[in-house]
Amino acid sequence: MELLQLRYFLEVAESEHVTHSAQKLRVSQPSLTQAISRLERELSVQLFEPEGRGIRLTEAGRFYSKRIAKAVGEIDSATSELARFDEERSSIVRINVVSASNIVVDAVAEWRAQHPAAKFQIVSSETASKIEPCDIEVRMQTGKTPEAKGARLFKERIMLAVPTTNGDETEKPDAGFRDNSGRGERPGGEERDIAASDALANGRGEAISLAQMQNSGFIMLAGSRNISNLCLSQCVKLGFRPIIAFESDNPSVVRKMIGLGLGVGFWPEHSWGELGAGARLAPILEPGFVRTIEVARTRHGGSNEQADGFYSFLLQRFEARWNI
Repeated sequence: MELLQLRYFLEVAESEHVTHSAQKLRVSQPSLTQAISRLERELSVQLFEPEGRGIRLTEAGRFYSKRIAKAVGEIDSATSELARFDEERSSIVRINVVSASNIVVDAVAEWRAQHPAAKFQIVSSETASKIEPCDIEVRMQTGKTPEAKGARLFKERIMLAVPTTNGDETEKPDAGFRDNSGRGERPGGEERDIAASDALANGRGEAISLAQMQNSGFIMLAGSRNISNLCLSQCVKLGFRPIIAFESDNPSVVRKMIGLGLGVGFWPEHSWGELGAGARLAPILEPGFVRTIEVARTRHGGSNEQADGFYSFLLQRFEARWNI
């Protein structure tokens, strides 16, 4: 049984005239008659009976017509709704942002100002794209997932954000941020405090050795954030674990705390933007403090002209931040 057969049946049931229905459906009368006969054979029920020079529905035919009309109506309605759903879905740009979220959010705001009808759906998950298709992914390369085909890569140093100093007064990075977890002071803590103060007093942007900062209080991203994992693993390789004075799972909060000069912390050179007035960036002397941001136009979500346009726009914003 085919949907076309049912449509033919409904038309003949309404007109009760094969010739008129054939003309309306733009098919030959024999073809229409054969389709109705085939349907009756499949149902093992007579749907029409002769009446004068025409035909009329049998009692079974009237019953079947009412039921089928509802079913075909639902199919037609679902088809129309599906078309609207697909049109609406294709106008939504789905973005999975795992890294460099402030660049993406600023770009979305700019794009929306220029394209008020644009719609965005933003998630932040390492596995989101495997569950729900997305159009664009922005993530830090970790080696756990393969590089997306055609992705643009943006490499940046991870700097040390330290409080600024005024004149001869040196602002100690760990003031008010001592480790109170019972671990106690590390050997040589006083000497390290002096070394850290000397390092912070250097306002010329010269590289700072993390060995000088071991006794300082660090402001960190909580949880399994890739950038925190990278920095912590590099510190362990250097033979120490940072004293975490403050941590938050919100990157904006961490950026704000460091920018206010309330402690020292790791700060990506480009993607996190400018520091606040109370802190400055210094290169880290030890190697390994570098990361790569991957910006990819995925095709999981199918064709999406809005996503294509925004992807090009987003790349321009990354290039501007990297001064490319």
